[in-house]
Amino acid sequence: MIATKKKLPFHIGMRTVKTALAVGLSLLTGYAIKSEYPPFLAIGALGAMESSITASFKGARDLTVGNLVGALLAMGFSLVFSGHMAIGCALGVIIMIVVCNMLHMRASTTSLACVVFCCCLTDLLATGNLFYGLLRFRDTVVGTAIALAVNMLIRPYSGAAHTKDSIIKAQKAMLPLLEQRVLRGRIPDLRDLRASINELDRNVSVLLDERMNKSLKKSEVAHLRGCQQLLWKMRDALIGICCIDTMPSPSPENLARIEALGLTRENVKTECILDGACAPEDTVVLNYYLKVFLDSNEYLTMLLEL
Repeated sequence: MIATKKKLPFHIGMRTVKTALAVGLSLLTGYAIKSEYPPFLAIGALGAMESSITASFKGARDLTVGNLVGALLAMGFSLVFSGHMAIGCALGVIIMIVVCNMLHMRASTTSLACVVFCCCLTDLLATGNLFYGLLRFRDTVVGTAIALAVNMLIRPYSGAAHTKDSIIKAQKAMLPLLEQRVLRGRIPDLRDLRASINELDRNVSVLLDERMNKSLKKSEVAHLRGCQQLLWKMRDALIGICCIDTMPSPSPENLARIEALGLTRENVKTECILDGACAPEDTVVLNYYLKVFLDSNEYLTMLLEL
């Protein structure tokens, strides 16, 4: 009896591990420098830990600017709203969101900057120390620096191999869908395919934006980009085929190419494939999209073998 490995119901990736490590190191550093509020270092680490080194630098830059604005705004509001903390926080959050949106910051970075502002304002009113906000800004900067160091030194992101595997899986997943539509006369559900390709697109975008990781070759990223575009052509052709609401028959040439891929029409009545009320234009459109799909599949297979 062959033992099978059980999959965990959750996944702990390298980014999760590095985030936890960065937060832990930030808190230890906060205690070492005798920070009054070490969690501010953790906020900086959380905001700067991204999927790639380049994205981490962008996140650290945005978070630093956002936290500086929040600290300075809290210093000003502490003088105006000394007896009305709730009103000051509410108005300040509005200003923070507007400023962060004008600077095109992400929603998560904006939220962290608002948290820093609210914490600084409430603590400023409690302690009376006008420079408290700048000290907390210092803490977040230290946290972002620690997160950047962890992300750069510990297994920098290089998702080229994973992205290539995802392309191969998506390519293979399309063939049964083509078989269902063309050879079996069914309309397949493309939701899972769309979701997997959307995830793949995000991974490729991360690789295209990565400029700080020297281990990631530009030629490798360009190769994956070409594979991605061929996968798009296959997806678009498959969607075009599924949009035909009749059952035209494939040409002998296309049918032979389909069967060469191992796709069959066994146990399916011939009339379910070839019969049906369809205009001649439907057959032309079907075979056009079929040729695009099959050509792209062949080119993609050759490109993946390089």
